[in-house]
Amino acid sequence: MKKILRAAFTFTLILNLSIAAVAMASPETTDQHTTEKFIEVQTSGTNKVKVGKFQGDNTIVMDEEGNQFTVGELKAQTNLVLPENPNSNVTPPNIKIQLAPHNDIVKPFASAYGNAWPYSAVTSTKVNCYGYSVKAPFFWNPGDGDGVSNVYDKNFFTDSSVGAALVVKDGNTNGLYFKPGWKILSSRTAAVTADEHRIAYRVGWIDANNNGKVDVGIDVVDFHFMLQNSTGNWSEKHGQQPSINTNISNPSTFSWDLGTYKNFYNSTTAYVAAKVY
Repeated sequence: MKKILRAAFTFTLILNLSIAAVAMASPETTDQHTTEKFIEVQTSGTNKVKVGKFQGDNTIVMDEEGNQFTVGELKAQTNLVLPENPNSNVTPPNIKIQLAPHNDIVKPFASAYGNAWPYSAVTSTKVNCYGYSVKAPFFWNPGDGDGVSNVYDKNFFTDSSVGAALVVKDGNTNGLYFKPGWKILSSRTAAVTADEHRIAYRVGWIDANNNGKVDVGIDVVDFHFMLQNSTGNWSEKHGQQPSINTNISNPSTFSWDLGTYKNFYNSTTAYVAAKVY
């Protein structure tokens, strides 16, 4: 009987020690989905976000509401056309059609919104936010109009004024596609002429590897456009996703999200007067 009790006691002791060991080890085996393992990194705006241990596209990123995503998941939703390397050329678009019906009988629209047109849904996967905002069937980056990519340029993903200037250049140097006279606007309500419409532009960057600089292809980087419609409200199209009629009136105070990631595009908002046929 004593042997049986001793054996039972020994077994119970070993079991308790094993459970205690597992309990002690559990904090060490917890993955990066805990706030204790996150660090704050830079973004395209003044606010910072939290990322887990850098693991390439498997790096975990937490938005300001505590939602978690992988770097790879966010990259898959971007508008960006990534060149193979900094020296790669891009193909300018061959624009032959307009995506949304333009009112050619009664023009221009008699409003403070210039030549803005009514919201019309666009579902083509070959059109990103840039193409959508200028009524053109292309998946393009700002600055691609001369056939040379600018996404590796300094400050492209940290300063919205850089991309906005490239957009103006695209519009003014591609007469086969656009009307010349594009310009940067001072604000959302800056006056536009009868043949101009307003577009809004922001950039987004998350320093996923926390080295203090933009690493295109490694960090999460993107740009985004919104389009003002004839109601004065704004619509948008994310990458290959269908367009969205947001019905917002002020993009500067709106959360520019990347999918369900909140406030990814958190740079200042740049406004451009675009002129299309």
